[in-house]
Amino acid sequence: MNSFQTAVVGGGAAGLMAAITAAQQGRAVALLEGNTRLGRKILISGNGRCNLTNRDADSVEHYHGSHREFTAGVLKRYPVKETLAFFAEMGLECKTATLGRLFPVTDQAATVLNLLEDKLYELGVHLVTEAKIKELRLGAHFELEANDGRTWKADRVILATGGISIPKLGADDSGMQLAAVFGHQRTALYPGLVPLCGGDKLVHAMHGAKIHAALRVELPTGQVCIDEGDLLFTKYGVSGLAILNLSAKIVPFLEKGELDVIINLLPGKSSEEVSDRLKERWQYNGQQSVALNLSSLFPDKIAHAVLEKLQVCGDTQVSRLSKKHRWAIANHLTKLPVRIREPRSFEFAEVTIGGVKSEEVNPETMESKLVPGCYLAGEMLNVHGDLGGYNFQWAWSSGYLAGLGTGLR
Repeated sequence: MNSFQTAVVGGGAAGLMAAITAAQQGRAVALLEGNTRLGRKILISGNGRCNLTNRDADSVEHYHGSHREFTAGVLKRYPVKETLAFFAEMGLECKTATLGRLFPVTDQAATVLNLLEDKLYELGVHLVTEAKIKELRLGAHFELEANDGRTWKADRVILATGGISIPKLGADDSGMQLAAVFGHQRTALYPGLVPLCGGDKLVHAMHGAKIHAALRVELPTGQVCIDEGDLLFTKYGVSGLAILNLSAKIVPFLEKGELDVIINLLPGKSSEEVSDRLKERWQYNGQQSVALNLSSLFPDKIAHAVLEKLQVCGDTQVSRLSKKHRWAIANHLTKLPVRIREPRSFEFAEVTIGGVKSEEVNPETMESKLVPGCYLAGEMLNVHGDLGGYNFQWAWSSGYLAGLGTGLR
């Protein structure tokens, strides 16, 4: 049985950071990954570009979970500037995109993973792939057993197996099950940063249409969730960056019933302002059909669907439309309701909502409050972030503290 001071279970972003940090503390480290290679989610992130963090990733408002103080404490101890310094020391150069998102200048996720793997080898981390851990026992030491019977012994264990989003990449709840053996509890799990299913046939008829929009959802609790960004209409419902971000806040509530997403196709404009704008446009182009007039503001599919919804013939000249018609159109353009039934499955989700309860973990070290010597990090905890590099920052921060923690006891 191979023996190590620290065994890290999971070779994703959090596990890689934990293994590197533990090794930098002088620990003898084994990194055990169930897949055939490390960092598969890193490679597909950001459409293959790897949005590795965000300029605003220290702001706890971008993270969701049951205990905001826990998340804030972790981020404070390993903020964005430390993440950037860590990667800069390995030679990674980054660039800032819209909304503060940070990418490698190569626009290739493989650049990030290659540097992390090189660091593992430099530090002498013992790397084992295709090592799916099925059992974790605690006696004088931690004993880890893989599905194929191989075993390892360690003084400290870091669980960083991730959530269950994108199961085709090998994601599952095995790490959460290992933690449960030690008495850890987890919340319900939901797909997060995921497209949403719903809408009527007219919404589905707009499939393929993409527009910048503002979104608003009132939850049963009275809380109002808002977002703004790209919106994509689909055959099953809605997607796009704004919807993915919104999903991180509203998906758990869909279990209790359907919700209405109210869409403003002209962000920042009220129904009254849009009505006045339409009045002005129609005064100058009175002979135009209403469909043509609206199609110069929105994609054709959206214009025609809105008119069909209101039972307004698209061929009607705008000069023949009444004030009542104009107001109805303006109101629909700024308050388009889409009834959401459910999220798409974990196959289409970028993160997992929920996980091991964070109140059972010390935010200073990521050590379990139930089992000394056992540490937890990354997506398997009940913390998830918005789209835009926030979930990677959570992985780097929590992974670093876990790796550092193994050298403090």
